[in-house]
Amino acid sequence: MLYWQHMMPSARGLRNVARACMSLLCAGAAALGVASCGTVGEVGTVELTSLGGTTRTLRPVLGTGTYAQEAAQSSFILSDVDFAQLESGAPVYGYVLHVNLLWVPKAGRTAVDPTATNTSIRLVVIAGNELGVYGGGGFAWPDGELGEPEFTLELVGSNMSLIACTPGFQDLMSPASLTGTLSATLDDAATRRMRRSASQYVTNATRSVRWVKAPEGDASLDALLLSLGDAPTAAR
Repeated sequence: MLYWQHMMPSARGLRNVARACMSLLCAGAAALGVASCGTVGEVGTVELTSLGGTTRTLRPVLGTGTYAQEAAQSSFILSDVDFAQLESGAPVYGYVLHVNLLWVPKAGRTAVDPTATNTSIRLVVIAGNELGVYGGGGFAWPDGELGEPEFTLELVGSNMSLIACTPGFQDLMSPASLTGTLSATLDDAATRRMRRSASQYVTNATRSVRWVKAPEGDASLDALLLSLGDAPTAAR
């Protein structure tokens, strides 16, 4: 059994790298027609890479990020749109990333298997009247202590696939891997409101009450993809 001695730059260093790369990342995301770069580049840069025959890469740059500590996990929400836009009912272009940190690894002490999982992940890609929800699980290293005003995760690997979409959404990514750096400020209320708003937006768009659905028969993934505890109402 291998033990990783993991060393990470500070959250401040990660944000500096993000700012330095902002122009390149925005250009890559803009090529796919769904990213906005008004205030992005501050809290999160991630990369969704397809694992199929043709390699494709989606690089959202996320401008706002908050997290909440909860009984069974810590919930992180990062986005380049805000809850007011999602609640308005108007067409939106952007991303919402929701990561549940299920347990915290300890550098030098945590046994890490190549398939180890300590996060459940949802990435909502919104392009006007169409959207797709990618979901799965992955592994992340923390920078900081939960409960601090700022907390950073380095997502080093994951397995993702499309789990919900509108009829016109074209999935060019599944199966895919999501990696990146996520920084968030502690704000329970903002995290829960954004989570509810995104969940309701997905429900209204897909006409079904669903935020995440695990493949049938996959009990481990059923357990991993925990319910939000903020059930949306039926599609309006």
